[in-house]
Amino acid sequence: MTLPARRSVFAIPAKTRFLICWLTLGILGIAISQAYGIQQSDSGEDFPNEIIATVNGQTITRDQIARDLQRTLGDRQLSSIEKEKAIELTTQKLINQQIAIDFLTKRGLAANSSEVDFQIENLKSELKTIDLSFTEFLKETYQTSDELAFQTKWQISWNRYLENKLSDSFLESYFKRNKRRFDGTEIKAAHLLLKTNAHSSPEQEQRLKNQLIEIRNRFIARTLSWQEGVAEYSEAPTRSSGGSIGWINAQGPMPATFTEAAFQLSKNDISLPVKTKFGFHLIRCEATRNSSLGWKDVRSKLKKNAARDLLDAIVEQHKPNVTIKQ
Repeated sequence: MTLPARRSVFAIPAKTRFLICWLTLGILGIAISQAYGIQQSDSGEDFPNEIIATVNGQTITRDQIARDLQRTLGDRQLSSIEKEKAIELTTQKLINQQIAIDFLTKRGLAANSSEVDFQIENLKSELKTIDLSFTEFLKETYQTSDELAFQTKWQISWNRYLENKLSDSFLESYFKRNKRRFDGTEIKAAHLLLKTNAHSSPEQEQRLKNQLIEIRNRFIARTLSWQEGVAEYSEAPTRSSGGSIGWINAQGPMPATFTEAAFQLSKNDISLPVKTKFGFHLIRCEATRNSSLGWKDVRSKLKKNAARDLLDAIVEQHKPNVTIKQ
């Protein structure tokens, strides 16, 4: 799939419609705004053109990251903690895109310069119809011409790869390998929580993990019952009810790291320590409740998650070629 000029059906000005269409710059960028539900302002802060990461000789700079955040998150302020995390995610997104482009280029699957030029010329033609110059467009979308060219190449290349990769047979196989993530299965979970806070040091966190491992070993050896352990050690409000949090599914309501770990468990299994924003958890699967959904019922969800997993796999295989400034 390429990047055609698209028109919105919303009753908003033509320039605004056009800019919105071109501000969608990839699944990882969208994931940042979805994850935070917040936006960042163009505060006028001066970001020096400092190299933050190098991927196979291609550099990613601090001001490039700042512009990408502005494109992705808009005009609301972030807290200092949220800003730090958003910068981290944006940096990783740009690294991932560069790794994937290198991967596709070496296999002859990446968009060539003619394809990229064709799309940008289409863009310029479309801009003329709404009385917006190319220079104005770049300024209003917080990007340089090189960044636009790269993002155009990224979208053409990655969408083409996904179109070829995400066949029905692939999606059906992916569904079977990850059935509990997608078929509506629910898990009745309980947990034991040791809390952390924003000021916890790595050493403090490691002590909590070690403590939970010792508690888990006692559960497995049956020298301590789950009910007794939760009542004695847990710092969650659920400690008086055996740590039970009721039924959860793959979409929530617990944090993603908690849910992912929970869905790896069989009945009566207890996880290793799992970190969330609340602290470290031991998770126990108390029961499961199956669903009858098939892969065709969740096709769009499968495509989204499979695309993310494919990108993660490519990055994992090729990340030794990445240098990140500490």
